[in-house]
Amino acid sequence: MSVQRRVPFWLLISIPPLVFYFLLFKSLKGLPVSDDYGAVLGFLLKWKSESGTQHLVQVLMSQNNDYRLMFENAFYGIQYEILGQTNLRALAILGDLFVIPLFGVLYLIWRECGRPRDYALLAFLPVSWILFQFQYASALDNASAPLQLIPVIVFALLTCLLANKVGTPAFMGTLLSLLLCIASSGNGLFMVPIGALIYLQRKEYKKLVTWFCVSALACLVYFHGYDFSVEMSHTHMNNNVLSVLSHLSPAYGAAFLGSIAAVANPLPAILFGALLTGVFIFATYDRLYVRNPALFYSALFFFVTSAAVSGLRSSLGLTTALGSRYRINSTVLVILLYLYLADKFCGIKVRPLILKAGAAALALLLVTFNVASNLAGLKLISTMQHKVEVAMLQWSRHEPDPPVPPSSPHDFTINCEKKGYFKPSEPIFSESIREGIYVLPELPIRN
Repeated sequence: MSVQRRVPFWLLISIPPLVFYFLLFKSLKGLPVSDDYGAVLGFLLKWKSESGTQHLVQVLMSQNNDYRLMFENAFYGIQYEILGQTNLRALAILGDLFVIPLFGVLYLIWRECGRPRDYALLAFLPVSWILFQFQYASALDNASAPLQLIPVIVFALLTCLLANKVGTPAFMGTLLSLLLCIASSGNGLFMVPIGALIYLQRKEYKKLVTWFCVSALACLVYFHGYDFSVEMSHTHMNNNVLSVLSHLSPAYGAAFLGSIAAVANPLPAILFGALLTGVFIFATYDRLYVRNPALFYSALFFFVTSAAVSGLRSSLGLTTALGSRYRINSTVLVILLYLYLADKFCGIKVRPLILKAGAAALALLLVTFNVASNLAGLKLISTMQHKVEVAMLQWSRHEPDPPVPPSSPHDFTINCEKKGYFKPSEPIFSESIREGIYVLPELPIRN
């Protein structure tokens, strides 16, 4: 591909991320919402009262709901030590920026297919339009969710990539990536059995032993003093292994995997999730785990995650599988399976007219999907930010809560408002302001 022909390519691949980050940074307010209170402000209230090695223990052992978020805890503590307070806007920007290394790791996995450079670049172009969009808007533009939900995927994919490389540096990088994956979110623990499968396939038994030793140490740290009663209150009443297995739901798992294809009705998500499952089964039969194990095991991570999520949350209803904050999983899985198909059909003989028509149809589909997702996601972000601002004003004016308007079961923001997600969480909010941990920005005046 000549330099002149690469210019349009780089322009087309750059449009989605430029629009994505322009809209994100424009809409960012830096106000706490939902998990930000416990994960950030509550964490820093305790941080301020401790010192020395207590900080390290807090980073490793602090539990927010049913997660131990060591990776983001470290950022909260480091920022506070530097600034003497927290800057939620800066934390949100940092989390949002993790979509860029995710894009980079996806390209490195795709490059493992070994296709000619020109084809590899052209075939990778749709990835930009699929990834940089707002279907997973609730996983963006706040201080806690982006530093949990996006890094765990980055490190899971990076672990799969590095585990299939030879040499001691690559293996050390794999172990570090595993630890960061587990530190990012609880589903990072699923990389332990997946990594074991990789080393069993490669017959690298010495590495497998080391892998298990490091994994055991990571699990020991993660679960030492873990409060399982908190997890029970968010999922099933009898939340043990048998309970999780008894609640496994293929329909819920399929909806989770295919959520990118749905708005509020779970049926399209279930059907699309079943289609993705069929493609993965075919890829397994096609021995993708031999040709490009990084691609295969990266996709496997999402299927394992979907099974676990269905076991934990299926009793909450199928619509919860479509949550915006979790759609990043469906998005990345679609990309991985698209890359498999792009590799599978490379070099297939097709008439030029059919090829051009197919390329035009794909381009139209991608642009429509990206624009529609951005419009819907931006509306969701704007609505949520508005409700947070209104709740903050009511708090500052000591006004009573207004009545919540009626809504349909699928009205996400109204349902969140009913649950109090947008209201300041007390006493954490007042204490963090009084202690100088958080400075409330100037709020817009609303009647």
